This record gives sequence, structure tokens and C-alpha cells, in this order.
Amino acid sequence: MKGDGKIKKYKIRFLNVGYNDSYQVKLKIYDSNNKLIFSGTTYNGEITILLKKNKVYRLEAYFLNEKICTSFYTSNEYNLLFFFNHSIINQPDITIHTVTFLLTDYYYNLPIEKGEILLWQR
Repeated sequence: MKGDGKIKKYKIRFLNVGYNDSYQVKLKIYDSNNKLIFSGTTYNGEITILLKKNKVYRLEAYFLNEKICTSFYTSNEYNLLFFFNHSIINQPDITIHTVTFLLTDYYYNLPIEKGEILLWQR
């Protein structure tokens, strides 16, 4: 497997999860023979792993009470992106909690102190 030129680094990212080592995704990756080849946790919602090119893998990812079970194919694209279906439920018998987060500037990595964010539900 090593040195044949068919092993590449793939970055697996999960949207809307993880801040440093908090709220991370636990994932398992299986090869086409259903053999576990990786088990671990993301950092900042992403992880880099060595995989064979042009192969099919099965991914199981767990975040809080959500689970993703899917297959993916490794090609020339070395970034794989997945997301969990977070949804906001607005029903009288469910308590909605306020969420506070830190937003930083893309270029200077400084905290943004005020502004407006428009959120919508699909």
C-alpha cells in the first residue's frame, strides 16, 4: 500500500460542527470489504486521513444525537464535505435555547463585536 502512488491525503470536513476540540464528530471509515480502517474524532470539524485513490469507502459519523451513514468515492478531489441536518423546531412544547458564538474576521482573526446576521430555515 505504501509507495505505490495511489495513496493520497484526503481532508474530511463536517459543516457547522466543532470548535477546537469541543463538539466534534466521532467517525468510522470502512473499506469496500466492510473492514474498519479508521476510527477517530475530528478537530475543528475536520480530519485528514490517508486513503487509496479510486476506491469506495463507507462512513459512519456521529454528532450529538445525529448520525450519518453514507458511502463516498475517492477521486482527484482531496476535500470531502459532509453535513448534519440540524433543524430548528418551533413548537409550543419545545424550549428554544439561545446560542452564543464567537465570530472572527476572516483576514485578521479578530473578534467581530457587532453586526447583523440573517438566518433562515429551509
